[in-house]
Amino acid sequence: MSQDIVARAKPREKGYWYEDFEIGRTFVHHWGRTISQAENALFTTLTLHFNPQYTNVEFAKAMGHRDTLVNPLLVFNTVFGLSVQDLSEHGTAFLGVNELNHAAPFYPGDTLFARSTVIDQRLSSSKKGMGIVGWHTQGFNQQDELICEFKRSNLIFLREGPSR
Repeated sequence: MSQDIVARAKPREKGYWYEDFEIGRTFVHHWGRTISQAENALFTTLTLHFNPQYTNVEFAKAMGHRDTLVNPLLVFNTVFGLSVQDLSEHGTAFLGVNELNHAAPFYPGDTLFARSTVIDQRLSSSKKGMGIVGWHTQGFNQQDELICEFKRSNLIFLREGPSR
């Protein structure tokens, strides 16, 4: 690279600061993610989650499904991951997930999309220059059917936090 190109290059800032979150604001997360049968089999095997509904087509069909199910932990992790760039790029401590609900089956070849709504926001009483933000995140398939939902929260830096 020439020095001129490097001198003009500026990193694109990602994420939002505490002040950018207000209760009721909804974030539609980018792109979506299609989950393949191979990814499902690998995740299920690596996590030692040997429920035959995730690895055996005939068993899944006998249980009333059209195909194997995608492991719900993979569904959750994917929906969570889709939200990170918008919600917690300027965060530090992840404070937890509550009320995780898998509302409908998700199958290999389906695509996950996610959106999150701010449900809680308050300044931290113990961490100067930070606040706590909570979101209700929902994952949908390509037919816009609710697949997964949960609430999560993070400690987020204020725009003019202590180290800025």
